Order: sequence, then C-alpha cells, then structure tokens
Amino acid sequence: MNEVTELTTGKESISLNIEKNAAGINMFEKFTIKVSKFFAWISGSAVIVMMLLIVINGIKRIFSTPILGTTEIVGWLAAISVSFALGFTQIHRGHVDIDLLVSKFPKGLQKVLRIIVAFLSLGFFGIVGWQLFQYAFSLSANRNVSQTLGVIYYPFVILSALGFFVFVLVLLKDLISEIKGGESNGSN
Repeated sequence: MNEVTELTTGKESISLNIEKNAAGINMFEKFTIKVSKFFAWISGSAVIVMMLLIVINGIKRIFSTPILGTTEIVGWLAAISVSFALGFTQIHRGHVDIDLLVSKFPKGLQKVLRIIVAFLSLGFFGIVGWQLFQYAFSLSANRNVSQTLGVIYYPFVILSALGFFVFVLVLLKDLISEIKGGESNGSN
C-alpha cells in the first residue's frame, strides 16, 4: 500500500489516509461494541444467579436455615450486574434521556451540547472507574474481608471498575462519533 501511496497524487494519498483512519475508528467501534456485549452477557448471568440464589434461599428457609452470606453474595452480584450493563445500555440508548428543552434548540447547539455532555460524562465516569480501582487497592492493602463469609472482596470492586471503564470506552466512541458528525448506532 505504501508503493501505491507514493505513486499517487497528493489528493489521493490523503484520501487513502482518511480511509485508514476511518477503518481504525470502525475497528474501535466494533471492538467497543463486542466488549460491551460480552460485559452485558456477564451482567445478565449475574442477574440470573442472583435470582436463583434468592429463590433457593427463600425455599431453603421454609425447611431449614437460610444460606449463609446470601446478602453479601447478592450485593456483589448486583454491583457486577449494574456496572457491567452500563456500556451496553449506553450503546442502545437504554437510559433515561429527557430532551424536551434541548430538542427546541437549533441543531448546531444540540450537537455542541451533546459533545459537551459526552466529554463531561467521559471525564466523570473515568474518575469513578479510577477511584474504584484506588478503593480496591486500599481494600487489598488493608486485607479487608466480608463480614459474614470472610471473603476478600476487592476483586468485586475491581470488576465494578472494569464495568465503568467499558462504559467510558463506549462514551469515547460516542464522543468520537458525535465529533465526526453522525450518531453511530451500535445495535449491530
């Protein structure tokens, strides 16, 4: 491809570079969508395990003692299911979006506001993910364990942080898409 670029005129070589960049962003979008789908699958699995654990625990209470640490386990699974679903939800616009006022603004101002909100969200949730990692390292250094089961739980905090970082990846994809001029829908 380099030889072709050298033989072509300036305009054609520029178009080839643009195509390379577009392909790179397309690969980034595909990667982001695949990762968020994988995390969403794990999130759904965590919800199913939570449901089964709660039902089995409820049935077991009728005949004997409840399952030890059910509350802790359900709490960890809930944290994973929520944080792992964030990216997939963002891709499919499954969040609450109240645009009653913004929809009345001119299209140019709407775009600027979407870029600003995406940029601020990217920064905010990046900080949330980073702080979760810091908190997990603190828990690890202090050797904190759960109250009932005595399980080290910083790995669950790390998993939650990973869920937020996938969300940040999706927000970055959205920001790039918005800056490029179109809204990319990742529902492929």
